[in-house]
Amino acid sequence: MAQNKKNIEKEELSKFISSPEGSEWIKQNNLVKIIKEEEKPDFIFISSDNKRIGIEHTRFIIKSKHGQALRSLMTIGNKIHQYILEKYSINTSIIIDKFDRKKWCWKTFKEYQEHLYNPGFIDLFNEKEIKTQLEPWLEREIPKIRSIHLIKTSIEIASEYLTFTISDFPHLNNKYECCVNNECYSIPAPIEKIQEEIDKKNKKYETYLNNCDKCFLLIYAPDISKGNYTYFTDEIIGHIFKSKFSDVFLYDANDKQCIKLKVEKL
Repeated sequence: MAQNKKNIEKEELSKFISSPEGSEWIKQNNLVKIIKEEEKPDFIFISSDNKRIGIEHTRFIIKSKHGQALRSLMTIGNKIHQYILEKYSINTSIIIDKFDRKKWCWKTFKEYQEHLYNPGFIDLFNEKEIKTQLEPWLEREIPKIRSIHLIKTSIEIASEYLTFTISDFPHLNNKYECCVNNECYSIPAPIEKIQEEIDKKNKKYETYLNNCDKCFLLIYAPDISKGNYTYFTDEIIGHIFKSKFSDVFLYDANDKQCIKLKVEKL
């Protein structure tokens, strides 16, 4: 089942707290417990000396047409998951693949180069058309999933082909959700984009301090399965960012590691 925004934030905060940097943050600030789930900032803890310590959460995703296409299909897939759960009472995992003509149908060297240097797809598909084609198939085939555990079909949408693989087993992350296969080159060390994300939160810093004594910033970078085509190098560790927050943490879901960014206080 697709999670709501606050549940996602809580899960991502938990991953940060479980990291060595997060554990050290808890220790250094003498945090006893979380007392509120807010919006400005997102979470407030209480310390052993009764201080209110806030942490603002933000998701960092590199914007790209490939990522947009992946997340759009993932949203549709998660709605299909919810439809199956509500109508048939079956929890399912869904994998969506698109038939990539650039990968399989190139006829000239130029088309081959296009596949090599710009892999994957950027198509956005109509949710209503997908649902219209899938529902009759689900009506026929979904009962079989209890015995054979996996069903698969392909549908044609706007002269493109989408393949849906549906199972009653969870994915490797032990979750029932939709995954989409899409290729794209990842951007290394997106320093300027990270600073832009910090700048957005810097503008609201004084508002956060209305509700807490100190405030920290957690930047959570989802992994590539969420259409976040980027990765972090040692250049990130050495760079000095500009921030109003007491400290800024970057959690990389790809490597399951947290970095305490170097900052120059504004």
